[in-house]
Amino acid sequence: MIKRAIIIAFIITPFCGMGQQHAIYSQYLFNLYAINPAYAGELDALAASLSYRTQWVGFEGAPTTQNFNIHSPINRKNMALGLQVQNDEIGARSTPGFSAAYSYKIRLTRKSKLSFGIQAGMINYQYDWNKLEYNQASDPVAFAASRNKWVPTFDFGVMYVTKGAYLGLSAMGLNNPETVESVSSDARLETFFNFMAGKIFKISNRLSIKPSTLVRKSLNSPYQFDLNLSARYLNRYWFTATYRYNFGMVLSTHLFITEKLHLGYSYDLPLNPLLSEQSGTHEIFLGYNFNIYGKNKVD
Repeated sequence: MIKRAIIIAFIITPFCGMGQQHAIYSQYLFNLYAINPAYAGELDALAASLSYRTQWVGFEGAPTTQNFNIHSPINRKNMALGLQVQNDEIGARSTPGFSAAYSYKIRLTRKSKLSFGIQAGMINYQYDWNKLEYNQASDPVAFAASRNKWVPTFDFGVMYVTKGAYLGLSAMGLNNPETVESVSSDARLETFFNFMAGKIFKISNRLSIKPSTLVRKSLNSPYQFDLNLSARYLNRYWFTATYRYNFGMVLSTHLFITEKLHLGYSYDLPLNPLLSEQSGTHEIFLGYNFNIYGKNKVD
């Protein structure tokens, strides 16, 4: 039942609660731009990616997310631009939207820089109240609220980037807009923060490992974090194991078919009460780096 899905989604963990407002990704290691606008242009290429995520398979009303983004440096300048289009659905609510980003780079040394990014966009909150069941025959929110509401959103990010390592912080939804147009509701898009860090260690000419982390924190909910350990073999094959606090495990694999074309798959397995309600979460990722500036970079 849709109603049951939404109730469990809101109360089962802090992670799930945050996920209802901001899309969750498991393959962000290859798509940091999706969680921090300061990362725009860091691949020294016109980088495009497409992802599809279906969460809690077998669970009626479960979230699904589609994302397309593209970003690139501006040649011979310390600037970059990015564009992102996304749709996130859960239960009776869907939120298609788009955003554009601008990033400015400050060179610190020959191999390191500090990057700042700002992002602005619009999100369309769409509600199909007929999909819900109500304890009250005339629920004031469902029967008095608009079914369609556009809201602006503003994000900011900063990253310190060196060859094979990064450290960053982003703040998403800074303007805290209302998401339901009703006098009976004060629902808002909560501001939340992403802290990310990772570093590659070369073990041999063929093998490298990369520990990394992502910490998420909403202003009005507890923090949640990922601990990742990735292994890269022959600069083409990536395997990642993730422990996600208050949720469970994520296993993913990524393949660079060429230096430009890469694809990935991840499987999320909850180790909490959700385990008995569904059969896991699947995410597919496809990326292509157009080498318009004559540079190659896959780290």
